Amino acid sequence: MKKTKFYIVLVLAALFVAFGVTHSLKRVHQTYQLNRTQNISRKADKTSKTSFFTRSNMDQINSQLTDSKYLAPTIDHKELEQTIPGAKVYSAKEKKMVPMDVWDSWPVQKPDGTLASFHGYRLVIGLTAENGRYSGAPTRMGLFAQPESANQDDLSTWQFVGYLFNSKKEGVAAGDYDNYLKSSVGEWSGSTYLMNDDDDSLRVFYANAYDDKKTACQILTTAKVVLEPKSGQDWTSGLQINHDKASDRKTVFSGDGKIYQTAAQGGGKRPHFEDDLTLRDPHFVQDGDKYYLIFEGNTGPNFNPQGSNNFNTQAYFGSKSYFNDEKKRLSQNQNTAEYDKTFFANSAIGKLELNKNFTVKKVMEPMVTGNATNDELERVNIFKHSGRWYLFTSTWGFHMATDNKKITDNSYMLGWSSSDGINGKYQPLNGNGTVIIGDGDQAKPTMTYSYLVIPNGDDKNDNFVVTSFEGNKTFAPSYLLKMKGNSTSMINNKVLGQGVLTDQGSYYSARPQKIVK
Repeated sequence: MKKTKFYIVLVLAALFVAFGVTHSLKRVHQTYQLNRTQNISRKADKTSKTSFFTRSNMDQINSQLTDSKYLAPTIDHKELEQTIPGAKVYSAKEKKMVPMDVWDSWPVQKPDGTLASFHGYRLVIGLTAENGRYSGAPTRMGLFAQPESANQDDLSTWQFVGYLFNSKKEGVAAGDYDNYLKSSVGEWSGSTYLMNDDDDSLRVFYANAYDDKKTACQILTTAKVVLEPKSGQDWTSGLQINHDKASDRKTVFSGDGKIYQTAAQGGGKRPHFEDDLTLRDPHFVQDGDKYYLIFEGNTGPNFNPQGSNNFNTQAYFGSKSYFNDEKKRLSQNQNTAEYDKTFFANSAIGKLELNKNFTVKKVMEPMVTGNATNDELERVNIFKHSGRWYLFTSTWGFHMATDNKKITDNSYMLGWSSSDGINGKYQPLNGNGTVIIGDGDQAKPTMTYSYLVIPNGDDKNDNFVVTSFEGNKTFAPSYLLKMKGNSTSMINNKVLGQGVLTDQGSYYSARPQKIVK
């Protein structure tokens, strides 16, 4: 009996030791995982495929301001400053038809990015507001249609079909009516697709601008919208939106709080600058059987975070000597807007892999970030051409983390490309990412912004149409861009007509803009 008790004691002791070792190993593993998560921003600089728009890239813009290769063309003809005749809507408040401003716009595309043909029409979605962009009216997505038989140069052939949605609840299932949709105050830019050539519905991605009295931000959102002929089955009679058939309207992504900021994690203030929090401009693309959503966001606390990290990471600056010199200069000028901008700058061109029902399958690392350099990389756009994936974004100069007015006074389109697939490493086009430099004076009626490169679907054709808005109120004359490999060049001795989506060989004369006054 004594031996039995002795063996029992030995067994229990062994079990306690084993448990202690296992528990200790578990704690070590948990500590390792915690440290690994906390240090991901440091490791990401060396091991991830994220590229950076660096401060050195930004400074190189100085040498490009007089190079016609980058300069947007002038708009020299009064007939290219027209508002869209069809941009009018009935105002219930005023009980009459009123004009609308149209700014950010995008054509309806196929999943590969090429232009969609919808029952004989070219379709464009634009952000609109009754009586002007700054009238106080809510921003709403409006659908415009142009018959494919029409002369693209004729702006009057674009007709306003209607708003995509007539209410916050339209197309929303009961279980999807979340606080973001309930507190919606506007609809911001996105992208729209004809998923199947013979379909009557469009898949819409957009940013739901919401204000729940705690935070004001944007959220990535999707919906299905159905179009019908105005008369029976006759598509030539015009188009109308069947609002009763809208469906699958839901929030897609609100930030994961780790790789990408949520609304609650941003919005800080410093004496000379406020943090610009973004989660918008969703751009869908299909690669093989995989769905992706590219978007504008901000880096989260676990992956290239903003703040002091921006001053201590060489990858955000450039060479070691440049990093050391710039870090020293900034530390000696802390009471400046440049310092505050550098502190907050953490723009990200983010990526999600989607399920076939347009929910999030995987949160992926950013393709590009602007840590320490830029706080807003918007209107993202991606497509494949001649074996290479091209990525573009628009930004205002005043979002650059510099006090150099020669840089901050302009508008830009920046770009990168990957020769290693959509999930490869993206290299800056033209060495530093600059593709278009335009006059950023928003008081000028011919100011253009929100640049969008339209894929031409032809690997042998290196010329591309670039759309934008003009004067915050109408379709701009379309530009022409030449791309070859990792190099681009503006064709700035001519422009296409306002809102033209394809190059039909009809041009207006132009000159390179004079950026440096």
